[in-house]
Amino acid sequence: MTLSPEPGIVIISDLGLSDDERVIDICNRTFAKTKASKWQVRWVDHHPWSKKALESLKPFIDIVLDESGKKCAADLMYETFLRGNELAATLARLAHTMDFFTNDQYLTPTSELIHYYRTFSDFYRRLTILAQKAAHGILWDVEMQEQYNKYAVLRNDAKKQILSTIIVKEVFQKTHADIAIFYSTEGKVSIRRNNESVHCNKIAANLNEGGGHEFAAGATLRTNPLDTNAVISELETAVRKCLVS
Repeated sequence: MTLSPEPGIVIISDLGLSDDERVIDICNRTFAKTKASKWQVRWVDHHPWSKKALESLKPFIDIVLDESGKKCAADLMYETFLRGNELAATLARLAHTMDFFTNDQYLTPTSELIHYYRTFSDFYRRLTILAQKAAHGILWDVEMQEQYNKYAVLRNDAKKQILSTIIVKEVFQKTHADIAIFYSTEGKVSIRRNNESVHCNKIAANLNEGGGHEFAAGATLRTNPLDTNAVISELETAVRKCLVS
């Protein structure tokens, strides 16, 4: 890691730290170097942290951690760095609505556009432009509408083929299930809940590379994602372990 001779600040946001000894050791060595170079590190997060992970980093960095479960990363970034900035406040409110599914205000379908952009080889450029527009208060324009129209055609075709591709809200409306677990042919797992009877991150913790929030979490499958019976068995086991604990 190479640092500028002039002191600065490193900001980490919306990323939790696990209890993995290797990861903690890497963080400690890296942040010890930044501290020795007079650089400041501020880690802003709202994921659940263990006491072990929290205590290991405290000597080296400033941690802004919300444990209430009522704030998203954008809320914390606004409160920590841009309190009073009207544009930042608006963007934080929009992010909060999307993260917590509060449906308290109208949202442009930006999140769907982001998923669409991820399918392109130049996705980083597309997402960068999208972020720059948002930073200037441009939440929707003609170009974004044209791209969304193309995406909507593909999305609607997919909806006709399989229920699992329907957005979370529609799944819960149709099934009234407590939780919904989606998985892809690449083995990626997405977990969402419809009420507070179960914690998504606890289910994810019983899967490979699992992590996230109480209301939304992700992981990867250990079994072959093309083996439906094996996948169902693995997911059922993860849910049962969560309910027992």
